[in-house]
Amino acid sequence: MQEAGSLIVEILEKQNVDRIFCVPGESYLSVMNGLQETSIETILCKHEGAASMMAEADGKLTGRPGIAFVTRGPGATNAASGVHVAQQDSTPMILFVGQIGKEMYGRDAFQEVDYQQFYGGMAKLVIEVQQADRLPEIISRAYYTAMSGRPGPVVIALPENMLTEKTEKQAPSYIDQISSAPTTKNLAQFIEEIKNAKNPILVLGGSIWSEEAEQDLASISEMLGLTILTSHRRQSFFNNFHKNYGGDLGLGVNPKLIDRINESDYLVLLGGRLSENPSQGFTLLSIPEHNKRFIHIHPGPEEIGRIYKPYLGIQANPVEFVRSLNSALKGLNTAPTSSHQIETSQAHEDFIQWGDMPLEAPNSGVDLTSAFRTLREKIKPDTIITNGAGNYAVWGHRLFRFQNLKTQLAPISGSMGYGLPAAIAAKLRYPDQMVIALAGDGCFQMTSNEFATAVQYNTSVIVMVIDNGMYGTIRMHQHKHYKGKYKHTGLVNPDFANLGTAMGGKGYTVENTEEFYNVFEEANIWAMNNNLPVLIHVKTGSEMVLPGKRYSAL
Repeated sequence: MQEAGSLIVEILEKQNVDRIFCVPGESYLSVMNGLQETSIETILCKHEGAASMMAEADGKLTGRPGIAFVTRGPGATNAASGVHVAQQDSTPMILFVGQIGKEMYGRDAFQEVDYQQFYGGMAKLVIEVQQADRLPEIISRAYYTAMSGRPGPVVIALPENMLTEKTEKQAPSYIDQISSAPTTKNLAQFIEEIKNAKNPILVLGGSIWSEEAEQDLASISEMLGLTILTSHRRQSFFNNFHKNYGGDLGLGVNPKLIDRINESDYLVLLGGRLSENPSQGFTLLSIPEHNKRFIHIHPGPEEIGRIYKPYLGIQANPVEFVRSLNSALKGLNTAPTSSHQIETSQAHEDFIQWGDMPLEAPNSGVDLTSAFRTLREKIKPDTIITNGAGNYAVWGHRLFRFQNLKTQLAPISGSMGYGLPAAIAAKLRYPDQMVIALAGDGCFQMTSNEFATAVQYNTSVIVMVIDNGMYGTIRMHQHKHYKGKYKHTGLVNPDFANLGTAMGGKGYTVENTEEFYNVFEEANIWAMNNNLPVLIHVKTGSEMVLPGKRYSAL
């Protein structure tokens, strides 16, 4: 017999969970007690929103559910930001939430929340455990739900007096992800049609991917002369230096890439959903009918035809699909047509030129274009880049070129504050790789207290705070729609460098482009030698709202 809280820890151990993220709370003390004697590392965060973001980022990196524990009421509502990221980014995640005692329900008890109503529109499953004996069943279901079809978050509520119940139940064995492969008929039709298409394009997205799958897709693209694009904030899914890579569909997209998609007669969407940002505000294709042969391959049948009517819909795990397709094409001794390869080579050349195009510099402060281009030439290919939301991120997306899988962590949901928590999760997962968190001044201050978490757990992340003294994205929209009326978006910021030092790391300030890389290098050496985080306060002009886009009035 053991307490339910200890059984939960045992179940997680059987699922090979090696790390959880939490903010402690009295509502799940039994679980905290169970975590005392375990190999699972417990990361204590400063805010539940950051804890859930760290768990989401860990789920992105592992392909298994990231695990977070938060307490009831305010803790649970704070954690909603990470659950929303997991939902929009299709990331497997399980959030355990403390709950009031079972006999208290319906009385508006201290910190009582109806989690089904609160999380119901974000999570794939919200379930409350009423009996300790049902924990193995419910957590097993949570794993299957989080990883099946379109992956996503699951929320499990744990009444505090259920957690102290004794149980003889045993932890279930390891749970594998359910996979699905294309049918022979679907595969044969796809091969015949894509070989006969004049200018096919494949857009890669979603969350289910692997290094083996990337190699399979590279082989497929070479046999077909197929242009490969990545979806919004999925640039590290395919080597950007591959001769058949044509760029990403996101914010500030290359106009030539949009023209190329408009001219394509066979558009393949693999693993993704073509939601608002990659579809350029749902303008690439008419909804639901359109005049393009649109092929949608997705592990979740509910996503196929949800927005766009596909010419061919294939329910399949993207990894299994490219494995099957690569094998079939090799058996046919397929070779690209000259027209396909010419078009694809031009797409890659356009991508390179777009990233190297001369861009205006700000009137004052650091030129982000020059700084990021210098940085991309110096860092190793396995460097992990994270960011939250804000116009500063567009420089990173446009100017960095990703070669290795899982080296870009950025929220499709556009959640501010994501960069630092994601960087901490990434450094804990890959301690030997450089991890750089990009954050705007407004973005960073959403989760800046987690810099102390990075200090506590000796994670030598490099945090670059891009400071233009305002909420730049909102200021840009003010300029577009209400030109000259810029109240409520200006920021009075702290001395970020001193803030980083005060928290136990070390802070640096960069005020001009010429000194940027020398400061970066010095900061990186200090971080490695001391095994602690550094913060680089990058001051830039306020008039540059996007690469090459100047609003002098700002």
